[in-house]
Amino acid sequence: MFGIGEKINTLFWTAIFGLILTTIYSAILLYQGIDSKRKLNFIWGKNKEEVEN
Repeated sequence: MFGIGEKINTLFWTAIFGLILTTIYSAILLYQGIDSKRKLNFIWGKNKEEVEN
């Protein structure tokens, strides 16, 4: 069986790996949110121009 040191070490590296994956996932969501906001602002601007004309 694994010793207590090995178990703690495995748990530590699993947590670090999860933190890295969470950070990457958050960055992807942030990028998608910014892109969606940009597209919505473009559509809103186009609709506003059509209403004014």
